[in-house]
Parts: sequence; C-alpha cells; structure tokens
Amino acid sequence: MKRREFLKTGLIAIGGTALLAGCGKAEIISKEGQISKRKFRDIEVPLLSLGCMRLPMTKNNEIDQDELEKMTDWCMRHGSNYFDTAYMYVNGQSEIAIGKALKKYKREDFLLADKSPIYKMREQADVRRIFEEQLKKCQVSYFDFYMCHNINANSIGTFKKVNMYDELLKLKKEGKIKYLGFSFHGTPEILRDLVKNYKWDFCQLQINYLDWDVVKAHEQYDIAQSANIPVTVMEPLRGGGLVKLSEKALAKLKADCPDTTPAAFGLRWAASRDNVVTVLSGMSNLQQVKENIETFMDFKPMTPAEEKTADAIAKIIQSQGEINCTACKYCLEVCPLGINIPAAFSLYNNYKVNGQVWTFTMMYETLDESERPDKCIKCGACLKNCPQSLQIPDLLAKTADLYKQLKR
Repeated sequence: MKRREFLKTGLIAIGGTALLAGCGKAEIISKEGQISKRKFRDIEVPLLSLGCMRLPMTKNNEIDQDELEKMTDWCMRHGSNYFDTAYMYVNGQSEIAIGKALKKYKREDFLLADKSPIYKMREQADVRRIFEEQLKKCQVSYFDFYMCHNINANSIGTFKKVNMYDELLKLKKEGKIKYLGFSFHGTPEILRDLVKNYKWDFCQLQINYLDWDVVKAHEQYDIAQSANIPVTVMEPLRGGGLVKLSEKALAKLKADCPDTTPAAFGLRWAASRDNVVTVLSGMSNLQQVKENIETFMDFKPMTPAEEKTADAIAKIIQSQGEINCTACKYCLEVCPLGINIPAAFSLYNNYKVNGQVWTFTMMYETLDESERPDKCIKCGACLKNCPQSLQIPDLLAKTADLYKQLKR
C-alpha cells in the first residue's frame, strides 16, 4: 500500500481555483442541488458528513428511527452520503440504527465509516471477531472507512500489543476495508509515532477554531499534513459549544459576519483547512441536517478576515474559563458512581456564558443526587478515558463549589 496518494490538494471553489499553502490544489466538485464534495483518491467525499454519536432520541431514551431515516434520506438526496458510526455510540445501538436507515440504498451509493474499539481488545483474534460483528450490525459486507478508535496514551499499548494494525491490514487486503485510518485523542509525540511507523489512508482529528491552539489541534493537523495523511474532522463545533456562544462572542460574530450563524461559521472554518476531506457533524434532528447541508451547497472557504474573527472569538471563550469538555461521555464508561460528568461541565460552562444563577442551580438540582459532582470520590478512574486530558475530579469539585456559592 502506498503511503499517500492523497487527494488533489487545494480548493476549487465554484467558478475558480484557490491555492493552498504547501499543498497545491484540491478539487471541490459542485453540482446543482447537491452538497459540495472533495476529491479523495478515486472517489468524491461530501464536505459535510453525518456523525452518528448524537442521534435523535425518543422520550424513552431510545433512538428515534423515524427521525433518523428522515435525516439520512435528506442527506442522501443532497449528496451528503458519508456516515460515521462506532461500536460504542449510543450504548452500542448507533451501528444498528444507521444500518437500518441505509438498507434501502444501494451499497455503492453511500460511504460508511466505523471504528474498532481498542478497549475491547485482549488478543489479535478480537480485532476480526468484533469487525465481523460490526458488519452484521450495519448490514453491510465492507466498510469504506475504518479506524482504530481513540488512540491515545492509554490505548496505544493495547493497539501495539494485539497487533491491531496487522489484522486490519489483512481485512483491507480481503476487500472488507477500503480505506484504513485511526481516530486520535493523544499527544503530538504519539501521533508522530503513528504516522512514522504505519501507513494510513487517513486520520480523524478533533479540529475546531477553539481547540486549534487550546489542545494543540494545530500541531496535530500539521503532523498529519506533513506525513501527507488526509484528515476527517470530528467535533468541529466542540460538542455544540461553538453553537451556544456567549453574548460577547456572539456579538463579535454578528458584528464581523452578520449573515452567518455560529454553526455555519464553525463548520466552514473546519472545512477550510486544506488537508481536510470531510467534516463530521453530530446532527440530532432533521432541521439541523437541513441547515448544515445548506451551508455546504455553495461552499466558500474562510476569508482572511473571517479567520481573524474566529481567532478573536476563541480568545473571548478562553477568557471566560470554559471547561474543555466535548461531552463524548467516555468518562461515564468507567465512573464507579455514575456521576453525570458531561452534564455537570455543561451546566458550569453555560453559567459562565450567561451568568444565570437560577438556571444553573435549578438544573443542578434536577440531577439525581447520586449523579451530582459533589459525590465524586476522586478515584481518578475517569482520567484515563478523557480525550481532552481534563483533570475531571478537580473540575467536578470546582463545579460543586460553584453550586454551593450560588445557593448561599
């Protein structure tokens, strides 16, 4: 397998060509009524893809299959035919749900991405066993894009110990994987090791205009680009955090870019990186799908002025002390007490944004007592699972203290 036969790098906007630093030209294909696509190898990939971690849910906390199928139908109708799922998403039900939703379409008409759960691996045979299980759940015979999921400081040892790469390479040679990659939440040093010692078709990185500097996303992106490895983007809106901007941040956006929305702005920022193949968005209802697809119908890369606005907004957010949580919920898998960590941090962040005391205290009290931050025993089990390397016990204590202060 050749290391990188990467896409024709650069950007061709509708009616013209834009040069991209260090990469030459990348082709963007636009058709009337269809979302803009980018050339990757010998296929076309939509600039916007449906991430299946935050699917629509019913009041009974089950996946709303009817709403999901409306979403996938709208995506397919407008050319947004890339869908990204994973073994543990939505308590293991995401693969089943997206498999049902896509069953009505010809297999060659959509691109399906899935991920191998490193935390489930004990020996090399587990890699193939779980892979075959995922094929059945998704009701397909192959995956277009397949990844080693969440490689970081805690999982890299298992990745190497069970020879995951070698087994996945076999599956690729058998035609069950078209493009092999990995999703990443580790340090730049680990990333350098990965791109140096293995050959990848792509990688999935957390890239958005806030994390660009905060959690070294820029450095990770540069490592992938230097190795000529294309990037698919996760968390372009930081788990919804870049949609719910503070009053000051929103005012800056509206002053500089009055004709956009926070969501459209964040998605366009991510897609404007020249080594990005597609941007995943964890859309939860049809309205979000419609709005986001509209953003990419006539894709326009960020202008230098807009880039400056993004940087200014990021600085505003950072100055407000936001907890860098994307609500991935990996911490919930290991917390022995079942503390609702993402909810606690969301409450904290929202208070820092809007300063609404009553809302914070009221929502805090709606949490079951066993789920509240003050129940944390600081065992540290959550630390190894956090992609953001947050000091979760300390931040839970900070959130609990805020509640006590506000109640007084």
